Amino acid sequence: MEIDRTVNHTKEQIILLAKKVANYILADSCYMAIWSLKPVLDSRCPFSKLDCLGKEIGQLGSGQKEKFFKAFDEIINYNAMGGFVIVSKALIYFIKDEFETVMRKSREYIIKGDAWYVCDIIGERSLGYALINYFDRTLPWLKQFFEDENKWVKRSAGVSIHFFSKRVLDELEKTKKLLSLLEPYIEEKQIDVVKGIGWALKTIGRYHPDMLMEFLRRQLKAKKRISKLMVKKAITYLGDDKKSELENYVQSL
Repeated sequence: MEIDRTVNHTKEQIILLAKKVANYILADSCYMAIWSLKPVLDSRCPFSKLDCLGKEIGQLGSGQKEKFFKAFDEIINYNAMGGFVIVSKALIYFIKDEFETVMRKSREYIIKGDAWYVCDIIGERSLGYALINYFDRTLPWLKQFFEDENKWVKRSAGVSIHFFSKRVLDELEKTKKLLSLLEPYIEEKQIDVVKGIGWALKTIGRYHPDMLMEFLRRQLKAKKRISKLMVKKAITYLGDDKKSELENYVQSL
């Protein structure tokens, strides 16, 4: 019989665990910090609880960046899915004072994780929150990520735009800037990167269908060879007439 290894702490237990982990980190005992996290890291734990744990740890790390970043490295090295959620959520609380470090660490952890789910976990947390709260400062970093040699780093930029687009619905000029950022990469062919960009376009299209349609028409008129998969994802929430127009173009390629 399969053993149920699900961990489902109460919020109070999560807060107590976060305090214990933070105290070990402050005492320069990363080993004990990870040992305390092992029941969570070695089991199935709901992302909502992992996010709560990361939030509490991040908030307790204020003013102690060196110790906490060192601990984050060790948690990531443990290579558990839950560890990536905890750390990427905790990084959010260092963005204000350690923006550059958070961006570099996010890239580093995506490369170490080397999997689509790590890319998406981090793209929807530290990178996504950076884009929401420090938009102009984050854009150049996303451009660097799109031009990175690592496919998961490239994909993460698209994931962060998806996250922004489902949270920020009324700042149209920012959405236009994001479409301009995506434009040079619209002919991407690497499938994992295509999925990230397609996800970003799909979410923009959900809330701003006319803006996305205008953008896609412009790409097609410029004879851009957009992959069928990217178009399929991008038009998910568009009306039937708009879908037909774009699908007919793709079929003619």
